[in-house]
Amino acid sequence: MPNAEYRAVSAPLEIDDVIVLLLGAPGLEPRGRLEGITRLEKLTFLIERETPIRAWMSERGDFRSHRFGPFSEKVYRAADQLATAGLLSDSKAISESPDDGWEAGNVVIGSDADPYITRDFELTGLGHRYYDALLRELPAGAEATLVEFKQRFGVLPLRQLVRYVYQRYPEYTDRSEIKDDILR
Repeated sequence: MPNAEYRAVSAPLEIDDVIVLLLGAPGLEPRGRLEGITRLEKLTFLIERETPIRAWMSERGDFRSHRFGPFSEKVYRAADQLATAGLLSDSKAISESPDDGWEAGNVVIGSDADPYITRDFELTGLGHRYYDALLRELPAGAEATLVEFKQRFGVLPLRQLVRYVYQRYPEYTDRSEIKDDILR
């Protein structure tokens, strides 16, 4: 990752800020959009562990081992709060990708999940303005760190992203119901 400074930021980041930064940073098209709650969870998990952004966070995701690997209730709540505040839209849509179908069929909590539905997240105009405001509070090079992160992990198919997390952080897979499927 680019060598963004590790100095303190004027406004420490919370989980909702990290989600806005993840969505708003350039690196994937269309910018400001992300498909799948599992992708959001795993990318937030990796941002917290593999980027200097961790040093700027006042709140951790409190990820724990769960049925599908690292899980954070805070990420779910933050996405809901951002949608309520009008910073992002959180919609359910028909999945266009087999990876998203895999997510819905294998990862979404609850047996009533429609295997063809995925949650899509997209920053609103207000969300993009909030992203710009957050960047002004971060050290120089922060956006470059986010861009490199998204270009490395954001482009991976969901199954490959989950496999990376499982291989790199096996301590979060002990309760996984899909571990054998993912790691074969």
